[in-house]
Amino acid sequence: MEHPEQPSQVQLNARNLRGVAHPLRVRILTVLRTEGPATATTLARRLDQNTGATSYHLRQLAEYGFIVEAPSRGGRRERWWQAAHVNTVVPDDSVLAGGEGLGVAFLQALGRVWSDAMTTAIEATASLSPEWREAQDFGDYVLTLTPAEAKELSADIHRLLRRRNSPPEPAGSPLPEGAARVAFQFQLFPTSADRHVSHPPDSE
Repeated sequence: MEHPEQPSQVQLNARNLRGVAHPLRVRILTVLRTEGPATATTLARRLDQNTGATSYHLRQLAEYGFIVEAPSRGGRRERWWQAAHVNTVVPDDSVLAGGEGLGVAFLQALGRVWSDAMTTAIEATASLSPEWREAQDFGDYVLTLTPAEAKELSADIHRLLRRRNSPPEPAGSPLPEGAARVAFQFQLFPTSADRHVSHPPDSE
């Protein structure tokens, strides 16, 4: 089945943040983007939730434009949903600094989802094939960068990943031999000792 082409990104703002600044909605949106269309029932099983909860949060995601209805499968009457965008642009400074704290709440939800995904992957390491154990990678780097250099590094990484990016196949679709869906996470932020570094005062 062909899926409508997704716009590449959705820009978060003070309004639509209300629809996604919730841990379960971030998890649902992540599943729809990485695993393809699903119903409230299949998402409930996938995320260990009840169907009432997933139905409610799907409606909220749809109301704010993050997901859209997908064609039904095989004549079934259940509503199928798919992501409306490939990825999300995090809030800009004005939204993050807003009084309601929705921008920070969204980033906190993302952090929990990403942390859970990495913990699950670590716990499953022993069950991987030798090839995938060797390919899997967890690491970090501590670099000394200016804000401009940090933005340039992030942009370079995003450009590289976009060349490899492709729309999710429907759940259960066969993958090329030896292939697996791979999650790549990265975060770039000042270390705790340097979070409050400011520009030195102008010399007289």
